[in-house]
Amino acid sequence: MLKVAEKIFTDVLVVGGGGAACTAAVAAARNGAKVALVSKGKTGNSGNTIMIGGSYGMDGESAYHDYHIEEADPTFTKEEMFKSIVNDGFNLSDQNLVEQFIEESPRIVYEVKEWGEEIGEKFRFYAPANWDVTGRSMGRALLAGVKKTPGVSIYDDVAIVELLKNGEQVTGALGIELYTGRLLQFEAKATILGTGGFQPYTLKNTNTDMTGDGQAMAYRAGAKLADMEFMLFLMSAIEPNNMRGSILPAICTFRRAFNYDPVDCNGDKIEVPEALREMEATSEMSKLVHMFYFGRVINQGRGSKNGGIYFDFSRFTDEEIDTMFDAVMEHFDGFYRHGYYHGESVIEYREMAKKKRKIEVGLSSEYSVGGIFIDENMFTGVPGLYAAGEVASGAFGANRVADAVTEMIVQGYKAGEVAAQRTAAQELVGTASESVEQAVGMIQSLLDNDSNVTVGQLLHQMETVTDDALGMVRNQERLEKGLDIYHQLDEAVEKVVIHSKSLVYNRELMQALQVKNLVTCSRVATEMALARKESRGLHLREDYPYIDNVDWQVRLLAHCEDGKDILEKKVPDVTKIPLRKPEKIDYESFILEEDLGMKNLEEK
Repeated sequence: MLKVAEKIFTDVLVVGGGGAACTAAVAAARNGAKVALVSKGKTGNSGNTIMIGGSYGMDGESAYHDYHIEEADPTFTKEEMFKSIVNDGFNLSDQNLVEQFIEESPRIVYEVKEWGEEIGEKFRFYAPANWDVTGRSMGRALLAGVKKTPGVSIYDDVAIVELLKNGEQVTGALGIELYTGRLLQFEAKATILGTGGFQPYTLKNTNTDMTGDGQAMAYRAGAKLADMEFMLFLMSAIEPNNMRGSILPAICTFRRAFNYDPVDCNGDKIEVPEALREMEATSEMSKLVHMFYFGRVINQGRGSKNGGIYFDFSRFTDEEIDTMFDAVMEHFDGFYRHGYYHGESVIEYREMAKKKRKIEVGLSSEYSVGGIFIDENMFTGVPGLYAAGEVASGAFGANRVADAVTEMIVQGYKAGEVAAQRTAAQELVGTASESVEQAVGMIQSLLDNDSNVTVGQLLHQMETVTDDALGMVRNQERLEKGLDIYHQLDEAVEKVVIHSKSLVYNRELMQALQVKNLVTCSRVATEMALARKESRGLHLREDYPYIDNVDWQVRLLAHCEDGKDILEKKVPDVTKIPLRKPEKIDYESFILEEDLGMKNLEEK
């Protein structure tokens, strides 16, 4: 029978290894707390942080006046940024969270840059107020900030598998030390989740360990989930196979010099209004445009053999293609060796474009807008539990356009600050024995299973059904079918066979736990997508192709009651910009005619 090998006592437990977790740990320690930072990988080199493909930043007003950066654009004010986030989020943002994002981000954004520059990492500024930085550099900067902060103990290669409680209060978490198999019981006054998003699809463009662990654990512990139906997709490589999932195609489109014709499987051009195509080099709103226009083509059966579209270069000469890719390579000179992005050859991609004249690309899972419901202090409503970054929700409404990196570090810092201050005078409440027994028993029951259901089978089935039910363009029939299968998967994952009975680096066990969490997140997302009978932001319904501000200018929240998902509507918190008048609006007309598209990409 499994037993806890060690109890670790701390004031604030921070779970995660990326931006939100690192800044939460720093802030909590600065506010006098003893901190345990627990990552299932290496701190600063885990999760999505290392996959940064571009930039992070603040408003131009703060960059110019407060940090005296002459190249900044002070006309990109806090008010302008606020308006852009709320409008581009289709008015579903909780505006108190947007205010926190904008008001508190400049200080931590600038400090993280300083952490990196102190150890020789490169941050390149561009207007209005952003810095280009590689994921590796960002990760090293964050780790440097943690290491220079007294009071933080790092526990790498420890996978947190369940939150622990005493009554209604979260009192810590149970983890597995991956390389020894020891069970570690963390006891804390406050627990902060900075574990990132969830990616339940076949084609992923970032790390595949975005498995919704934080969302699912918080949900089981009594927290609410919100906005789970809003999933962001990004242009990614399907070919060549060694680049599958790379975001290089999207990075190329962010350069103004780069051009292509989007075509379907028949070679017919996919028409996108010119004004919206121009967003590719100026705003992350371009991702939504790709989803809307390319996603509809794929949904109509006109996609490529692998469910994508094609970049067609037929009308361009070799010299013109060279010029396009020269702009891409020039942009990354100084960050990567010439001709490469991360470890991928831009030169190889260019030569394939010249040789084949048509390259297959797809839209892959990048970011989950939804997550744990929080307030502007990152509090989940469950005593002792906070969440920050992509694991949480509320700032971006129905569509994310502002930098996710900024989100994670500013929310992480706030969570650490508040958690430490609120618990400073509190006594540690011990975990109830039955909570530990339940968490350990969950692992033991998986190890004791004897069936022919394998983790690989369940993972493949889960990704396949998600591709179909919860893809870019949805309808009632596919959503209902998917929901039925998720309920079946809920039962199947409890019976999955784990061939190794040891806890020492048991990858099959970890995958089983992750599939369990992914199914929870995907099931709730599907229920919300089924309930939201409209198209808004990143949620596109072919059977409801309009924005419904009469009935659906609301957030959807879910809580678990007696094993069932209970949905409720919540009107977004409004501080500055009123909700739109109650009417139904054609989706395409809205994105064409409204002043959308925050200018947060580099125009080159």
